[in-house]
Amino acid sequence: MAFLENSFWKYQILDISYDDSSFRVTNLELSDGTCNVEIQVNASSDLGLAPFSISHANQELFFLYNCTDLHAGRGPPTWAPLNCANRSHNNSFALLAGGYKPDDKWAVPGNCTVSMMPVLGYPGATGADYGQLMKGGFRLGYTAGNCTSCRETGGLCRINTTYDIFECRCSDGVSDFIICPSSGIKTSSYI
Repeated sequence: MAFLENSFWKYQILDISYDDSSFRVTNLELSDGTCNVEIQVNASSDLGLAPFSISHANQELFFLYNCTDLHAGRGPPTWAPLNCANRSHNNSFALLAGGYKPDDKWAVPGNCTVSMMPVLGYPGATGADYGQLMKGGFRLGYTAGNCTSCRETGGLCRINTTYDIFECRCSDGVSDFIICPSSGIKTSSYI
């Protein structure tokens, strides 16, 4: 298993697509079934600090909780009540929206607190499937710009997680350039 971890969350990498420069991750701390939806942030906002982008192939899974102004205690029909075994979440719901559009603004009825996370979704999925959607993860893209040159010269294009940069790993170490040297060019040793 491979993991991507930063100071906020720990993600498990589920699969990698080199053809479209993307990979699928699941947030281990939010997909463990504990129903911890009161995260009060976009659950993927920390990834904006890394060299990744959240793919537009994802959908938005919204959690609306502590809704204080709902008619008869129910949300709209597209809202699915949360079923949390570890605590009561009265007036808390999940909503699976369309495509991933984090900059969209919309009014939330019911005076609810909202958090959101991207999910891949699947045909027929609704907010009621929030547990399965969270475990299924979401797709991240990366810019492979210089990776082609690295691979063409025999290297492996990888991400240096300390500096959030791409580097070209060659047979004799990490290249100071974005290509592997054919001979005589010094590379940094990789430990």
